[in-house]
Amino acid sequence: MIATLAPVWNTEFEKKTLDRLIDQHAPHFPKSRQGAVRKPITAEETDRFYTYWAGTAALDLFIIQACAKGIGLIDDLEFQIFLTRQIGDDGAHAQAYRERIQAVTGRDPIEDMQREAKRQWDLMGDLPYRNWLGFITFEIHYELHVVPTMVLNSRLATIGDPELSHQGADRFLPDEALHREGVAAWWRKRYRQASVHEKSELREQLLALEEEGQQLRQEELWQRWRDVRLASGLNNTGIEKIYDGWRSEVIRYLFDRSVPDLSLVSDWSTWGEP
Repeated sequence: MIATLAPVWNTEFEKKTLDRLIDQHAPHFPKSRQGAVRKPITAEETDRFYTYWAGTAALDLFIIQACAKGIGLIDDLEFQIFLTRQIGDDGAHAQAYRERIQAVTGRDPIEDMQREAKRQWDLMGDLPYRNWLGFITFEIHYELHVVPTMVLNSRLATIGDPELSHQGADRFLPDEALHREGVAAWWRKRYRQASVHEKSELREQLLALEEEGQQLRQEELWQRWRDVRLASGLNNTGIEKIYDGWRSEVIRYLFDRSVPDLSLVSDWSTWGEP
């Protein structure tokens, strides 16, 4: 019997998987960009734009800091070099967000970025640097699991900054795709080289850490979905179903489909609509 290898993780794989989940769980979501993005007009729209995008810049700042802590936990020079690319990219993204926020709103968000990055550390605790598997768990949550949110926002947003949208299409999204591909490829190589016994241990340990990360991020995710809905004029109702389906697909991909359908810890009913 010939083993069927999982597809290479790339943007084509992501789109096919995400669109299949949309068909299954939320067929009202479009599969391509709908219309143009306009700048915020009212004071309320400007405030919401500031809050959401300052938070987005802060997430990149948090990722930079987490990668700086985690790089020494990975005993693989090739992956360490890759992480320096991730740090550099996300640093450039954070600065670009800062500049565009200031251009649109007249406010420099750097202090709010610092406060929000600290809040992310308060939220996640030592998980990103507890050990090398904790760091990989961080990468899974902050790089791989964010695809539905990132893609749907890019398709649905009606309010924003056209210049930021242009930079996103030309640089941010390709950079982030490279990060995801690198993390997924490195993990799959590491997992496939493990013995049968080690594979079993890696599955048990990483699944436990991934669920811990989900519990820590659950309320945060719901709030982000609500914030982008208000800031960008989009309707993301039903995104939690897409997120759960995507999360399950990610984990099964990372383990060569050798885990059953996950019994996910998510219970979005307690949070209401985003």
